[in-house]
Amino acid sequence: MGGTGARWRATLGLRPAGPRGEWPTTAPDADALAGDFATAYGMVAGGVWHAPGRVALLGEHTAASGGAALYAALPWGVTAAVGIAPGGDVRVATPRGPLRARERAARAVAEAVDEARGSGLLRADQGVRVLLDSDLPERASLGRAAAAGAAVALALADLAGGPPPEGADADQRVALAARPGHAVRVNLRTLRTRVLPFDLAEEGLRLLVIDTGALPRRDPRPAHAAAIRSAQEVLGPLRSVGDLRAALRKLPDRRLRQRVEFEATEPHRLNAAVGLLRAGRAGEVGPVLEASHLSLRGFGLPSGGVELAAETAALSGARGVRMTGWAGTAVALVGEERAERIERALTRAFADRGRIPPRVRPALPSAGAHRLR
Repeated sequence: MGGTGARWRATLGLRPAGPRGEWPTTAPDADALAGDFATAYGMVAGGVWHAPGRVALLGEHTAASGGAALYAALPWGVTAAVGIAPGGDVRVATPRGPLRARERAARAVAEAVDEARGSGLLRADQGVRVLLDSDLPERASLGRAAAAGAAVALALADLAGGPPPEGADADQRVALAARPGHAVRVNLRTLRTRVLPFDLAEEGLRLLVIDTGALPRRDPRPAHAAAIRSAQEVLGPLRSVGDLRAALRKLPDRRLRQRVEFEATEPHRLNAAVGLLRAGRAGEVGPVLEASHLSLRGFGLPSGGVELAAETAALSGARGVRMTGWAGTAVALVGEERAERIERALTRAFADRGRIPPRVRPALPSAGAHRLR
């Protein structure tokens, strides 16, 4: 049955609805966005900036225990036309209209403005006007809101003649620190970053980003963080656990033991991947991604759609596949020559099961935030 039938079943609560929102195939035009800014706000933008989205490769689920994560910036992101206006207020819009203050991108912009005020880059009597456009999907664990915040943070620093911002969270640090052909390791406790070689193009490889749209009914992060806190009340900091097997015997709940086992072992997988990258062996990280995905299964995180995507990509020749983030997206390490074949296999596998096929895009580790005009 085709996509219409699948969406009808999704409406009835019988099947996942598939990918959500738009994923534009072309990047926003900086000159057009500057023109739209002038129309929307009656003033000339101070400039136009771009910040990339990101894909998490390993470790992002260990934030509750103060772990580290490995990311790559994507070729898609958020473009922001930004200007300073009198009055002290902040207005955020897209070419389609104003954003509500509670929307994630608007909140990220507000936080960037607050940070600029706190650091003296922006006076209390100065307002900010922002017009955002993006070629990232909204709900695919690819850092869209953080990219908006990073673009505006960099814009405010540039307009004030200040130093480049570091970023308020891990996602923003990746967006600001990334370089083409590199990955970024972020300590999720201290936010210290390290840029590592990850030149997939040289090895004829790509990251295949697979957006299934299989979103959880509620955000799983608060429950996971609460579970890890309860475990640490018994075991102490997980990064200090020496005998994992003995520690797990102290926890009565099977699912909690599986969560703790993931949190305690993921740093070793991340360190293995970092070692491969530092040795110039990026093509060998596939099995590490697979091992991480298998460990995530232990506490039921990957949805059925993500599992179908991971299994199909692996059977079709991917070197490694892993759920990325907390929603419905997977990332596969693939040979450039296999990318289209894997995409066709994903389309068939989902259609055969009455599901709407995922959106699939190949990517290379890309540049960090920068000014466009």
